[in-house]
Amino acid sequence: MKRLIAATLTAAPLFALAAPVNLLNNGSFESTAVANGSWLNTSTVAGWTVGPHGLEIRDNVAGRAFDGSNFVELDTTTNSWISQSLNTVAGLTYTLSFSFANRPDHQGANSNGLEWSIGTLSGTVGKNTVTSWDSFSTTFTGTGSAMTLRFGANGRSDSFGTSLDNVGVFAVNAGGNAAAVPEPHSLALMLAGLGAMGFVMRRRKWGSKA
Repeated sequence: MKRLIAATLTAAPLFALAAPVNLLNNGSFESTAVANGSWLNTSTVAGWTVGPHGLEIRDNVAGRAFDGSNFVELDTTTNSWISQSLNTVAGLTYTLSFSFANRPDHQGANSNGLEWSIGTLSGTVGKNTVTSWDSFSTTFTGTGSAMTLRFGANGRSDSFGTSLDNVGVFAVNAGGNAAAVPEPHSLALMLAGLGAMGFVMRRRKWGSKA
């Protein structure tokens, strides 16, 4: 009985699989500390390359975040952009997803709009006066080398634009779903569990010979 319990406990790490892993760094822009009810313009943010006109990060100002506390706008004092490079596997399918919304105090549809691009794909969202969060998703194929994801404000440069949050890129498995892969610490636990189970089984084998 004790051996059975030990084997069960050591097998537990085998099931410590993580949720689908976002290949982007800081996809919800939470790495920058912004006080509730405030905002800031910055030229640097973790994970992203920021255009020469900066990036506006807000926390509960002119809207609320879709995910976490922070969200961003790319029309700062004028239209700006951000980008991030990610490594891909040739032929593998990936999902790009993000959320967007126009400001409650927007200046009309011509003031709004957010363009995106990755590889040969591109598009525009938010060219309207909708102020609730919406989500966009598409798939693309990896090239086997670094690919650049880019977002840019493309409405009127008037410091009122479309907000962005919850950006993610996920590998897609054969079933068409985002692939769940072990996080590094879970992988370590799995390997430790395998080793421990092997040790238990060897002890049982030795015991049966005695």
